[in-house]
Amino acid sequence: MKSIEPTLDKIEDYKAKGSTEKRLTVWIVILSGLLVAAVYGIFVAGSSVSDSVVEKEKTGISKY
Repeated sequence: MKSIEPTLDKIEDYKAKGSTEKRLTVWIVILSGLLVAAVYGIFVAGSSVSDSVVEKEKTGISKY
């Protein structure tokens, strides 16, 4: 029976034999994700939350 599956040595990424373009793409994706997370974190840290307590409307319906 003939084996169709590739061996590990024939796979491009085995033992970090990947192309430079592929490595650059992975780094771009990682760094852009970190950049988006940093911008979001700065935006969230700079925004303020109102501390006022909203009064509930009285409907006239009693619970018990």
